[in-house]
Amino acid sequence: MILAAAQMRPVPGDVRSNLKKILDIITHAEILGVHAVVFPELATSGYLLGDRWEHDAFVREIEQANEEIRKASAKGRGILVIWGSLRVDWDRIGEDGRVRKYNAALIASNGEWVSNGVLNGWIPKTNMPKYRIFDDARHFYSAVLLAAEKNMPLAEILKPFSVSFGAEQVSIALAVCEDLWDDEYLAKPAQIYGKGKIDLLIDISCSPWTQGKWRARERMLKARVKDSGLPILYVNAVGLQNNGKNLVWFDGSSSLVDANGEVRWRAKRHEEDLYLLNMETFSEVCTARTFWAYPPAGDIEDIYAATVQAMRSFFPSGKKVVIGLSGGIDSAVSATLLVRAIGRENVLAINMPTEFNSETTKALAQECAEALGVEYRVVPIQKLYEERLAALAPSYPDPSMLVKENIQARERGIMLAGIAACADGRFVNNGNKTEVALNYFTLYGDAAGAAAFLGDLWKGQIYALARYMNSLEKADVVPQGTIDIVPSAELSKDQNVDEGKGDPIFYEYHDELLRMFIEGRWDITTVMQRLVAGTLEQDIGCLPGTLRKYFASPLAVVENLEWAWERYNMEFKRVQLPPVFLTSRRAFGFDRRDTLADAYVPNEYLRLKEDFLNSKQEGW
Repeated sequence: MILAAAQMRPVPGDVRSNLKKILDIITHAEILGVHAVVFPELATSGYLLGDRWEHDAFVREIEQANEEIRKASAKGRGILVIWGSLRVDWDRIGEDGRVRKYNAALIASNGEWVSNGVLNGWIPKTNMPKYRIFDDARHFYSAVLLAAEKNMPLAEILKPFSVSFGAEQVSIALAVCEDLWDDEYLAKPAQIYGKGKIDLLIDISCSPWTQGKWRARERMLKARVKDSGLPILYVNAVGLQNNGKNLVWFDGSSSLVDANGEVRWRAKRHEEDLYLLNMETFSEVCTARTFWAYPPAGDIEDIYAATVQAMRSFFPSGKKVVIGLSGGIDSAVSATLLVRAIGRENVLAINMPTEFNSETTKALAQECAEALGVEYRVVPIQKLYEERLAALAPSYPDPSMLVKENIQARERGIMLAGIAACADGRFVNNGNKTEVALNYFTLYGDAAGAAAFLGDLWKGQIYALARYMNSLEKADVVPQGTIDIVPSAELSKDQNVDEGKGDPIFYEYHDELLRMFIEGRWDITTVMQRLVAGTLEQDIGCLPGTLRKYFASPLAVVENLEWAWERYNMEFKRVQLPPVFLTSRRAFGFDRRDTLADAYVPNEYLRLKEDFLNSKQEGW
């Protein structure tokens, strides 16, 4: 049995394009003489579509596409086709009050739907993820609910499909993505399938990439092989999708795991392709390909590869992308990634100095632009800044320095937006996750942009990316001076980099503290518990002595903690950011949900704080 795994890049919301691609792949697979072809989850439509699932005409078009795919399975000598799509029951209502829809695996052969005795040509997704960026339960009806409605065991719904290949009958079980990520669910499809006489379990998926996700994915597949005793073919989508608040990259990495839990084949990461697999030898038919061996060289390399691919997908081909190039580390890394993604000819770098920008950073910005070979322009905004102050003077003759800083930042945002419009392009946001977590940015200024590709990367990761990209190029495309200089917004005399003045952030400490706030779900009380226990540095991953390096006393630690907690909870700013590219276990946007409620300090924290400050702090 030769099976083709179609690691496909669906275009979100474009049924016509996806249908054409699917039909072309089926035709190509038949020419190659395969017996079956498998596509990813929701291949006809894409996965992250918000509430477009509520448009009935859109849903009807997906149904029509399903019929076209069914018919295509009868062309030539006939072929088995398995694909992810929508299945609709127009006579029933879902829990969202709309027509009932299923996220399903569909199966057809020789022009006919294949039945498992209960369902004709389809299996609904069993486990509905409703965490992180996922919202399946909002739109789709699950196999669990369908079984309950039919008053039958789930195992009756999840029967395998018997298909013939020549004289041989093969029993195939179908699962949809989260059905195998079942550790936190009551329903365990893999265990159900393990009780039947089944030859192969096929899991069609739309599983997002995040840093190091491959480890969890392979652990999961091996665990499900152990649960079921079955070999598993996992076929994942590739490409960029979004939910309006997060840009999500799907990395492919389709794989085949035998019944002993050994990975026998992996598709290339980040690339769309069709792979021919011999299901008797559990190997790829085309031996000329290189087996993609995990792990990647390291987490930074993993981040680099996915970010470049995502940028390439996000920005329209041949259009200018405008970037504010300040001489600082964030903009230099962002510019370098853009050049690698879309080419230097499509990047326009703008430096926008005022009286507070040093000759040092202006020179570093120019050095970076020249090293990258991008078009570079200096557009001073000092006059615009002064005009804005003059316009405010009749009502507010003496604004604070913070107001003046924000005015400069907003003038830069307006300038970038204007230049991007004139160039018929887009401009990019350079903010990193540490700044985003502390809301250390200006609304309508450095908060603006089409997308925030660094918004889920801690400051330390930005530096690591800079060093990695320099090593790739064997040249300082990110100038060493930019890496060495103190990070600074350069919006006042108090942020003079030549005097060693910069941001009010201790990145070595705050990266780790804030990581625990967002990814570890810690609150301020948890931090204080670790302070009282004397284990905070160890527990958040800081080097010993970090607290004493930055804080002169226990009181200074507490005051900074409360400052960070208050800044972290200033949601009204963060909710207005552009979509953030998903990189980590938990990103701002739709992944980490915001509220406009004020920061809250529990009574338990206040008691622990008093104990901490009253305790003897020897050797501080």
